[in-house]
Amino acid sequence: MRNMRCLLLVGIIVCSCTNPIYASAPPFKFTLNGGKTSISIGFLAQPQFESLDNATATDSTENFFLRRFRFIAGGKITPKLSFFIESDNPNLGKKAANGERINDFFVQDAYASYAFRPEFQLDGGMIIVPGSHNAAQSAATLLPIDFGSYTFMASDPTHSKTGRDYGMQARGYIKKHFEYRVGLFRGNTDLDTGFPPRLTARFVWYPLEADTGFFYTGTTHGQKKIVAIGTSYDHQGNYNANSFDFFFDHPVNNGDAVTLQADFIRYDGGSSFKTLPLQNDWLLEGSYYFRKAKLGPYIQYASRDLRNPSSPDDSKIQGGVAYWIQKHKLNIKAAYGKLLKDNSPDRSQFVVQTQFFYY
Repeated sequence: MRNMRCLLLVGIIVCSCTNPIYASAPPFKFTLNGGKTSISIGFLAQPQFESLDNATATDSTENFFLRRFRFIAGGKITPKLSFFIESDNPNLGKKAANGERINDFFVQDAYASYAFRPEFQLDGGMIIVPGSHNAAQSAATLLPIDFGSYTFMASDPTHSKTGRDYGMQARGYIKKHFEYRVGLFRGNTDLDTGFPPRLTARFVWYPLEADTGFFYTGTTHGQKKIVAIGTSYDHQGNYNANSFDFFFDHPVNNGDAVTLQADFIRYDGGSSFKTLPLQNDWLLEGSYYFRKAKLGPYIQYASRDLRNPSSPDDSKIQGGVAYWIQKHKLNIKAAYGKLLKDNSPDRSQFVVQTQFFYY
């Protein structure tokens, strides 16, 4: 069975390299009313092979599965009114702890936006909560294989789905250098009657170009000059999460590019979410993109420092390389990492992932 998985993985990689036309074609797009009304349809698929040491680090478990499988639709109803909807089936086919294969299909994003002007837009629906730069990134444009290990620590206690929550937010870009996002969300409603809604706020300063997409990018492969200095605030009841982050994406000589990111989040569940203890979490990642070779070696480090001295801290470091065949449309990433936890054996992880992004 293990050999069959490896052969299947190799087959996918070979097909990716020899048939890039599938990812280069434009998405399904339909237009009406002279182009004022449009809809685009696409998908994201991330076949992945993973070998991970078990908790005792005496042997490992191999899995071949779809890290993400998403159907995507979006477009404009009028020049100012747009919509976006996306389903997800994360870890499709991966073997769970009980031995069964995971198959969890759900709607992940579903919102509408009305752009009064660049300085003021309204979003409503199931929206990604901008808890940090990494939390508000698109999974399709990540720099490494995945998000930081502790980026979505607030999802379970706030009853969010991979950082998404039901609500409304206002956002805008002032003089193309200052971004704000202020939101009111449902949050956790299982607490006592009259529990307040969830409040969020994010502010970003862009000395150069602004990252104006609803989802932030992980790298533009030297196509933009982005320096982003941001801070976020997330609050419900006695729960608070405060973050500070820095993102740098800039071209260098010969079309190469450098991408760096640093995120700090302080979570405090307080008396509202006792399952979320006080902690300081870090994410650091960086890469150099070689345009001619289409290669991007990278490193990612994430750590969780629990403030209770009796609680074990943990961290993860991963180094790898991305082969950007057609940038985010089609790429292959391979990485080796270490999972570290106090008073526990170190665990090794090897991952190979191919991405097909058609939207």
